Amino acid sequence: MRNALSAIDRYYKLSNQSKNLIIDEMEAFRMKKGEVLIQEHSPSPYLFFIEKGAVKNHYIDEKGNKQVVWFGFEGDICFSLNSYINMSYMHETTELIEDSLFYRVKISHVKALYSDYCDWANWGRCFIENVFVKTVKELDEYKALSAKEKYLSLIGNNLNVKKRVPLKDIASYLGVSPVTISRLRKELENEEPISH
Repeated sequence: MRNALSAIDRYYKLSNQSKNLIIDEMEAFRMKKGEVLIQEHSPSPYLFFIEKGAVKNHYIDEKGNKQVVWFGFEGDICFSLNSYINMSYMHETTELIEDSLFYRVKISHVKALYSDYCDWANWGRCFIENVFVKTVKELDEYKALSAKEKYLSLIGNNLNVKKRVPLKDIASYLGVSPVTISRLRKELENEEPISH
C-alpha cells in the first residue's frame, strides 16, 4: 500500500489517524494489460490508487480515433470526472497499459470525509486544484511547442512514459504520428554525447 499512501501524501499531509479513515475502506484488486478500468459513458463510483502498473486515459474523436490525454503510474489516482464532479460531457476511458494492482475506495466515502473532517476537506481541495492546474498547464505549455519540444517536455517530466508507454500512445497524446515519434527518438539518440 506504499504507493497508494504516497498518492494521498502528494496532495496534503494527513495524520496517520486521518489516513486510517480511508485505509480501512480500501479494497485491493488486480487487472490485466488491455482491460478497461473506467468505461466511457459508465461513471465509476470509485477513486483508484495505482499501487503497481500503468494506465492511459483516452477518448474517441469524431473520426473514430483514440486520443490519449493522460498517463498514470504508481502513486497516481484515477477517477471518473463524471462521478467526482458531475461533468457529464467528459467521455474518457481508462485502459491498462500494463498488468496492474489497484486500491479502490468509494468516492461517496471520501466525500463524506470531506464533510466530517477539516483535514480531509483540505486534502480534497488540494487534490482537485492540483488536477486542474496540471491539466491547464499542460494544455497551455504545449500550444506553442514544436513536436520535438512537446516530446522532450513529456519524457523529461516523466521517464515512465519513455520507458513504459507504447510509441503509438505517446504519438496520440502529443497529436503527431508514430513515425514522427520514431524519427524524434532517432534524432535524440544521435544528439547524445559520446562518453569516453
